[in-house]
Amino acid sequence: MLNRRLLRTKAVQALYARQLTAEANRLLALDHIEAAFQPDLNSMEFQDKPKLAGMNKLANIALDEFIKNGKLSDDDLPDQVIRTARSAYEAYARQTKTDGEKMVRRVLNETELIHTDFIRILSMLIELSHQAKIDRERRYEDPEAPFPKSSGLNSNRVIQVLTEDKALEEEIIRSGINWSNEMGVIRKTYREALRKDEVYEAYCRQTEHSAEEDQALIQHILRQVILKHEVPLEYLEQRDLYWADHSELIRGLAIKTLKSADSAQTFQLAPLTKDWEEDREFVEELCRIVVAESDQYDIYLDDQLKNWELERIALVDLIILKTALAELIHFPGIPVKVTINEFIEIAKRYSTPKSGKFVNGVLDVLSVKLAKEGVIRKSGRGLIDNK
Repeated sequence: MLNRRLLRTKAVQALYARQLTAEANRLLALDHIEAAFQPDLNSMEFQDKPKLAGMNKLANIALDEFIKNGKLSDDDLPDQVIRTARSAYEAYARQTKTDGEKMVRRVLNETELIHTDFIRILSMLIELSHQAKIDRERRYEDPEAPFPKSSGLNSNRVIQVLTEDKALEEEIIRSGINWSNEMGVIRKTYREALRKDEVYEAYCRQTEHSAEEDQALIQHILRQVILKHEVPLEYLEQRDLYWADHSELIRGLAIKTLKSADSAQTFQLAPLTKDWEEDREFVEELCRIVVAESDQYDIYLDDQLKNWELERIALVDLIILKTALAELIHFPGIPVKVTINEFIEIAKRYSTPKSGKFVNGVLDVLSVKLAKEGVIRKSGRGLIDNK
């Protein structure tokens, strides 16, 4: 089932992408300013190029001040400089806000597609059983590669439950899963992975199987064939750019679902989450808080890292720290230790080798300091040690 670490990771990914787009939008704003102070080659009037270059430089400085503070501290600048810088900033701010919202929607859509990939794997098992049926019904055996046909994947009890379940059939249709244009993947997986698997071959030599043997075979095919063999794995990785992040969850959902498929009465599709709306709101709220309070978090971090400049910190580390601060300060029901440990693990996985220790050191000290100042306040059962 979907866990909070993956949701925290999605928030970090959205904020990281937002920062990259913000930097790109700043470059576009600088281009806008430069264009505004280019000499007018069609004008008959004298073009003071050094003056235009100076105004361009002033407008660039003004733009960065707008971005940092939302206003100018020096109103004595030439009107044209202020107007141009403000116009460029407003365009920058609009686009960055739009891009940020788009990034959050994107990571949430990616998270929802985990369910689709899970259903795709169940569908792949059904399609492989169809290939097994065709293979078993073939009249002429390949003398160079004989294969036992006493039983096969299509006669497996678990597969029969999957094939006959209407809810699964509806989920496959609703998820838009259709193998008609990708049967090559199924045939290649059957031919190069399943048919060459020793466990499956031994299974096919026996006419009768117990329910336990049928379940064991399906679990083996899931774990050792579909999720490990290069043919299906390459296909799944190409469909999901974040397969490395999602695969463990998908594997867990599939294992749990298949274990329930010993009979039609016990079969149940494992849910992706208990409450998707709550999970979605958690990611959206984390992102919203980090964007809104980023400047304040810079102050906290700048004070803590007196011997560092924030620009020297890896961007992903800075975003991880700010996202952790947002959770520490604004989610009183989550223990401090849980938040710190979760973001340490995220830093270890997605940043530099030393990032885990760095994030741990900063958050450990900063959480104690902000708790003493009353900025971090925890409440609820099990949070006594986090007062």
